[in-house]
Amino acid sequence: MTADLPPARPRLLMIFTAAAISCLYLLFAASSFWVMRGMHSPGHSQVMTATQELPQADFARFWYVGRRLVMQRAADFGHAMPPSPWFKAAFKIDILSPAVPPRSTWLYPPTMGVLAMLFASAPLAASFWLWEIFSLAAAAFLLRHAGLGWFVIAAGLASPAQLQDLIAGQNGALLAGLFVSSLLCFDTKPRRGGVLAGLLCIKPQAAIALPMILLQRARHKALRWCILTGLALAALSILLEGWQSWAWFFNVAEPASTRLLALPFDKLPLGGITVLMMARSFHASLATAWALQAVSSAIAAVLIWRAWARPGSDAVRRMALTICLGALLTPYGYMYDLVGFSIAMAAMFALSPSALKPVFALLWLSGGYTGTLEKLTGFVLMPVAAAIGAWLIWRGLSSPSGKTEFVATDAQWERRGASAGQ
Repeated sequence: MTADLPPARPRLLMIFTAAAISCLYLLFAASSFWVMRGMHSPGHSQVMTATQELPQADFARFWYVGRRLVMQRAADFGHAMPPSPWFKAAFKIDILSPAVPPRSTWLYPPTMGVLAMLFASAPLAASFWLWEIFSLAAAAFLLRHAGLGWFVIAAGLASPAQLQDLIAGQNGALLAGLFVSSLLCFDTKPRRGGVLAGLLCIKPQAAIALPMILLQRARHKALRWCILTGLALAALSILLEGWQSWAWFFNVAEPASTRLLALPFDKLPLGGITVLMMARSFHASLATAWALQAVSSAIAAVLIWRAWARPGSDAVRRMALTICLGALLTPYGYMYDLVGFSIAMAAMFALSPSALKPVFALLWLSGGYTGTLEKLTGFVLMPVAAAIGAWLIWRGLSSPSGKTEFVATDAQWERRGASAGQ
């Protein structure tokens, strides 16, 4: 029995690494819950201006836009819907105005407005928690039905990146559930995968990797369902919000997002994750940063295409590789967008041999610590973590052991991870 145990030094190193990662996670979790505990109920004396944001400001924008749309729709039918006192007091500026600074404006397409309307009727504080419960429940449901085990789901949805998403009231958990599940379903359940991919039109940059996957001949069925779902949601947004909502998106929101990326680096929100933002943090000019992003995006796009063109590739490794490369593909992203990355790293932790488990555990941890590292060092370092993850997964995908049958149950996950470590 003892002959099968690893040598003392590697075993001690693994114990030390596990203890360090656990301490870092618990520290992050404690600080996150302290922030949540210190939040006042959004709706009293806090005021949002162009330069000062209240806690949960990301969700507050979401709620504000939904509220505006519901009020507008009610007015169209001749019904009065008085806003809450906080609705008038907190937003001294109109975040739908073209004159608003890019950090404060609403940057999403009208398809996200449809979702925002569903959570706009309740007061802001209640809507915040309803949104969080809905997002986590929907993500867990989708991931489980896509075949992931509960260990991976729990690790992903309790990750530091998800805690960042929780504090901001952002959409990272919901989008991660849609994206990861669609990647796992494209080949086995193309209709479901296509529908889930189509729902990502609520945040187009989250679906930036999809053309390299769905334009391949083998996935045209999933592509058709993706297009139909996106068109149906766009049509619903026109029905509820009018044609002018799309005109506003292309004339106001899109230019605002470009202006946001062009701001001096110290004016950008904390926690960027892209190559463009990393280059800016190292004092590269805007033109140089965009050139480096273009090179990174081109390489990532080619690798995604090749990974999905390879027959018999392991579905989980291919999903995790796509998530890592997606972080190198997009020019716009923040740490709350790394919930999918955390799910992918948790899956790779379960599948990897013992020597690689600490690496994937650290990568899982890195999503939430992106902003902390940026604050301590002044540099955006997340693309380095994404590149390391992509390289390790690509090696596994290229090896014969990387082409094994995808299994779903928790017991099979454990057996598979154990066999991979032998």
